[in-house]
Amino acid sequence: MFWNKDKKSQKGNKTTDKRAKAGCVGSNKNGGHGLQGDALRAQAMANVRSARAHIGEETLDRIAAAMTKKQQSATEIAKRQIQGADVDKVLDELKWMLDSKN
Repeated sequence: MFWNKDKKSQKGNKTTDKRAKAGCVGSNKNGGHGLQGDALRAQAMANVRSARAHIGEETLDRIAAAMTKKQQSATEIAKRQIQGADVDKVLDELKWMLDSKN
């Protein structure tokens, strides 16, 4: 059983030791990353710029257009309205629709 494991295997977990040495997320006590505030924002912006350069402006424009079109579709608008509606009212409407179908 899992509660009868050797204490030796619990003390020397090699995967966490490797992660701590590599500086992966969760290895530092200050939130899991080595950067704070402005430095973290600057690194994120640099990552965005490099991704934008790698993907290309035309591809990003096509993705943005597709996302906008999807958000403005009748189905998505209905989903948002249903999520914002009263739960009991939605259930009553669904019951009415099922009853009227028969």
